[in-house]
Amino acid sequence: MQVLKKRGLSTAQVVFFASMVALDFGWGMVIKTALQLTAIHSVARLEMIVSVMLMVLTRLMLDRFGTLIAYELAWGLLAAVFMPAAGGEPGFLKLVPALTQGVVFDALFTLLRRPLPLRRAYVAVLVGGLIGPSAAMVVRTAMGMPWATATQFLFSISLVTSLAINGLGVWLALSVWKRINGLQAVAMLRTA
Repeated sequence: MQVLKKRGLSTAQVVFFASMVALDFGWGMVIKTALQLTAIHSVARLEMIVSVMLMVLTRLMLDRFGTLIAYELAWGLLAAVFMPAAGGEPGFLKLVPALTQGVVFDALFTLLRRPLPLRRAYVAVLVGGLIGPSAAMVVRTAMGMPWATATQFLFSISLVTSLAINGLGVWLALSVWKRINGLQAVAMLRTA
């Protein structure tokens, strides 16, 4: 959290940021565990709809470069410590795709700020949603996972479902943002 503080965030903004990451991680732990009982979780990670929504709302509230890099790294560190075997990459190797995805998210959110004020969320999350899982697959294959036809097929399905889930998460975030953007509490937190 010291990194966030050095970039000029107020205490209220750091608390908001930490709360959103904790909410996202807690949501994922509970819902992911419940969904693992079904076969759908191996094809589509439905819990990610809410996670994407929380991430996009965090970036819209704290609209500066580095927010989503820190968000992804904080989430990745929590996952490395509390769920080291989950997700395919063991332990701290989870930080490679998290960092890659965070950089893409933040870069596109920042570069597209003027031409696409709200639609930039779709572009950033959809492109990052393709590059992040691709980085995770590179880590897995580097660790010895065979790049067989079955792996390629499942990876393709994963990318398609990732696009749909990320798109739905962004739509949900922008729907919430339209309702809360004009609130005084939001304006105070954004300028705090």
